[in-house]
Amino acid sequence: MEPTLLPKITSSPSLIWVVAAIGFYILNIFLGLFMAFRKKTEQSLKIHRLLFYSIAFCLVYYLIMNQTHDENTLPDYLVCLYCITVVPFSKRWDVLVHAFVGAVGLTLLPLLIVLKI
Repeated sequence: MEPTLLPKITSSPSLIWVVAAIGFYILNIFLGLFMAFRKKTEQSLKIHRLLFYSIAFCLVYYLIMNQTHDENTLPDYLVCLYCITVVPFSKRWDVLVHAFVGAVGLTLLPLLIVLKI
């Protein structure tokens, strides 16, 4: 890893929101795995939904901040659209398919950082 990568991310007003979204995304995936293999309660479903809303807020705010300071590109819109629409839509499918779609979304989010640096 390049030693100047972290200062570049923290100095950007928009990329810090992607880092926050990745953190919420990781928490949401672990909670989803816990619900899939252990216990699915009403409270865990509510927390899972709130974590998704925080991810969506971070990504929308990233697009807004990125548009004001830089210009959004097609991959920015596609990755955010994938994480905000396809991942929650996949919950209607099988649990493992939803987990796979969510894992793909988590691997696409660092792509936003790599494309901006």
